[in-house]
Amino acid sequence: MGLVEKRDESDLNEYPEDVKEDHHFLINWLSELGQRYQEKIRIEITNASSFRGFYKSIRHWTQTYPTFIVNKKEKYSGRDKAHLDLILQGHLGGS
Repeated sequence: MGLVEKRDESDLNEYPEDVKEDHHFLINWLSELGQRYQEKIRIEITNASSFRGFYKSIRHWTQTYPTFIVNKKEKYSGRDKAHLDLILQGHLGGS
């Protein structure tokens, strides 16, 4: 584990258990999506509490997280991996 990973892990340990669980769930899910779809999709992470995150929340009427915006149009908020896969496959032509 490098210095950045140690710092990030140390920062994460300061949060409540439910936040840490959400973080690990999301990191693992994004990793799975990256491995499954590789160069077919682009994953962009935006901090919801940043100005950019605030702007995107208003633009896409997002109030729950995680939220995935597919092709700048379709929005999915939640943790149902199968549902997001269906949306992605629909936009990728069933790949």
